[in-house]
Amino acid sequence: LMQLRTEHAEALAAGKATGCNECCNDGHSSVPCFDVHACAAHGPERGHYAMVFTYVFKPPADFLPHIESAIKQRSEAANIDLILIMTKEDAALINNEQRDILDKYSVQLRTVDWAVPPNMKFHPVKDWCGGQDLIRLHALNLEGYDAVAYYDTDIEFQGDITPVFKCAATGTFLTTNGGIGEPLNVGFFAAKPDQRLMRAALAFARDSPFNRETGWSESGWEPSTGYYVGAECGQGFFHTLFYKQHMLPSRKALEEAGLGSLVARQIDRCEWNYQTSYMCPNFDCSRVRAHHKPAKPGSDPKECLKRGVIWKP
Repeated sequence: LMQLRTEHAEALAAGKATGCNECCNDGHSSVPCFDVHACAAHGPERGHYAMVFTYVFKPPADFLPHIESAIKQRSEAANIDLILIMTKEDAALINNEQRDILDKYSVQLRTVDWAVPPNMKFHPVKDWCGGQDLIRLHALNLEGYDAVAYYDTDIEFQGDITPVFKCAATGTFLTTNGGIGEPLNVGFFAAKPDQRLMRAALAFARDSPFNRETGWSESGWEPSTGYYVGAECGQGFFHTLFYKQHMLPSRKALEEAGLGSLVARQIDRCEWNYQTSYMCPNFDCSRVRAHHKPAKPGSDPKECLKRGVIWKP
């Protein structure tokens, strides 16, 4: 880890490590973004990976809209399986046309027993995004892969994301922050799958209350100054568990799972999970690897867009 930090510092000094402005954090304060490329150099030369998507409830008509850009990520160095995770009940709602898409692109449908951890202490009965976010935890439990990466289905791949897989394969848990200031965006994460990660998440879910004043298990909002969008759902849950290891609730859950600690780092959102030009001023759009938002032009004519979308003033 010390070697990775040294290489990251050298990359920063060379002026090539980041494109965003103070968009990464360590759960306490802003920190330089972690250098994926330096980390990836320590990953497998050829790896077996899983790219994971999820749906809850009835899948939309626009089913896996960027699946062709996902397929193109496969290479000699990256043997990537595409996996769709749904509960058994929701998977029964997939129609014939959607099943044809799964077959055409060799997407594996994996069914699971729950979207929300069954022992979850905080579980509102309505108007809660927990289910759509927390089903993603099952990606951490996919054994047999060097690394897994979860992506929201509205993310379009515009460049090579192999370095994310290779870096995650070293045991580094990767995320980015969000496009409206959230300290973590749950639309992307990458990790080396480990049953202990799932056990830690289940332990944290079992013991952790949430409120808008103090967050999850009174762990607070740092580096944010208060409540942020999705804090009561996956974004706050993931950020508190994986990035607030200096707080007792996270540390207790990780230790119970047998992890002790976890190397969790944030990477440059402008490149690896682009979400509007916020914190990415005058960013070179050719550097975007994974484009999340916007779906259409906004107020910034320099904003990076999805392929086929044209800026119209």
